[in-house]
Amino acid sequence: MTEVLRSIGQHEPRQTNHVNSPLRQSGLTSTATRKISYDQTLIPSWDRVLDIARSYLVYCDCQPLPLFHRQTFLRTLDERDPEIIYSILALALRYFSNPPLNDFDDIPTAAASYTEAARGLVTRRVLGGPVEISTLQSLCLLSIIEFTNGNIHQATIHSGLALDLARCANLALDPVSIQDDVAKEERRRCFWSICLLRRLHGEEVHILDFTSQDCLPRYPKSTGEAPNIDGLDPSGIEARIVRRMKDEGIVSYVLLLSETFSRTAAYVKRRGKPNNFPPWSPESEYSKIIALQMDGETRMPYTHRFKYANLDERTLEDLQSNRDYWGPWFLNQFMYHTILCLLNHPLLLSLVLRNHKSVIPEIFLQHSSDMLASHTTWILHFVRYFAEKGFKVSDPFLGYCVAVVATIELQLSFTEDAAIRKNKQERFKTCTNFVRDLGKEWPHMAKMAEKLEALNGAVEASYVPYAQAQNKTLLIDLSRFWEILDYSSSVSDTTNSLFGPSLYLGSTTRVPEVSNTSPLPQPTRIGSSHSTPRQTPRNSNFMAQNVSQNMDTGLLTTPVDPYDDQFSMLAENFFTQGQDFIRNPEDWFSTGNL
Repeated sequence: MTEVLRSIGQHEPRQTNHVNSPLRQSGLTSTATRKISYDQTLIPSWDRVLDIARSYLVYCDCQPLPLFHRQTFLRTLDERDPEIIYSILALALRYFSNPPLNDFDDIPTAAASYTEAARGLVTRRVLGGPVEISTLQSLCLLSIIEFTNGNIHQATIHSGLALDLARCANLALDPVSIQDDVAKEERRRCFWSICLLRRLHGEEVHILDFTSQDCLPRYPKSTGEAPNIDGLDPSGIEARIVRRMKDEGIVSYVLLLSETFSRTAAYVKRRGKPNNFPPWSPESEYSKIIALQMDGETRMPYTHRFKYANLDERTLEDLQSNRDYWGPWFLNQFMYHTILCLLNHPLLLSLVLRNHKSVIPEIFLQHSSDMLASHTTWILHFVRYFAEKGFKVSDPFLGYCVAVVATIELQLSFTEDAAIRKNKQERFKTCTNFVRDLGKEWPHMAKMAEKLEALNGAVEASYVPYAQAQNKTLLIDLSRFWEILDYSSSVSDTTNSLFGPSLYLGSTTRVPEVSNTSPLPQPTRIGSSHSTPRQTPRNSNFMAQNVSQNMDTGLLTTPVDPYDDQFSMLAENFFTQGQDFIRNPEDWFSTGNL
């Protein structure tokens, strides 16, 4: 890394000779005289660069960012600015199977060197110009790299800088002066990639801050091949709806749903802090997010819905050869289900409902229980599907979605029903293994898997069955949950903070968030003859049979938190959730899907 910085910083700026360079100018590179120097010896042979770029197209393009014009990407690679080359090498190298590269002994060392080289060139452009489309594209790639390495401050600065530069450059507009369709499309892809990146990392992006409602930029074109639904009965209602709905491509619906996810991420950051509006109120953020998601779903064409994907009939070759479609499609599915898992997370709901414990409508409790049962099972279905097909997932955001489900399955596993506990623990293990496998390429997913294991140990150590809970004080550390549910904080490595001690006040050690409380009495349950009746009828609950799904589902027990502390929870209440959210976890796929 030091060698790279020396090669960038110690040479006098010179004009690059693009006649003999593989990085010659074109419509996608700078038209101004270059004042940026770089060390071409860092770049491996051009054949190897192309091999790594092909890996980028397979495993990184539209997984998640639709950053480049796919059809011309390889053909124009030798015409692009050097910071793009370095950034692509740094990101896609993890999927390249033939190291070493030049003088580098291993992939992490090479990737770190390419990252520093790209950052040095981008910094020079931002400070001295000219800033080009390549500058913003590189900032997007660098932000992903830093985020996945746990350097949240650097990642946020890179993506925030790209957003500010895009705003200053009017990137949201399609200027009439640009006649080249490829250049126009790449501008759109760059703009929307910046928005998607910010949203996935938990930052809200308001498009109307860039332009008016009448001048919203077009969504990028989707390049993958969507499922063929020509076999629909032409006289049926679905066929008539298909003919009526405009299909803007799967990438556009990912971008549409990402707005809902960013609002959900903001909801999670509040850590269930209660307010004057209960979640069933139309004025609550819970209801507004649900309404936004429903509105987005009405715009989703049948072409891209689960029903017509025919996943069971698809071979690994089908999926692998069309990853630029299936990558965004799976991202859309995971984002959709994760939003509803987060909104109905038993921990978050318990905290939100503290101020309304005596007036909770049973229909809301039934609704939230059913939503949780459905959407956690959908994500687990996809995880098992990937394993059965041997499909390699390369989008790290899917690992976060699975980690969210893991926290729910862990919480529900602490029950005195041995069969339920075993099933939930198996589901938790399935989720953790999926996240750990992603950690082979993405460092922040490896840390996420470690945090899930640590959370399992911490919660298990706090669990005391009802029969043993009399006259004992129980502790639950909720900070371990926030480290996973809040995506931006879940990958943060404060030891590598960008800021010095005179400015950054964040703690470098995790502070447990706990509360000392007394356990609740054993609740009364319908069908349990040995239960001791509860003296406070407002906290009673019942089991309901959902006929259409052939499953048992219960209601969320209303929590009691006398300390009203948003960072802690009565342990007995926490574990009561696992008793109440009882359901049949196997293959429930008739509802709740896109």
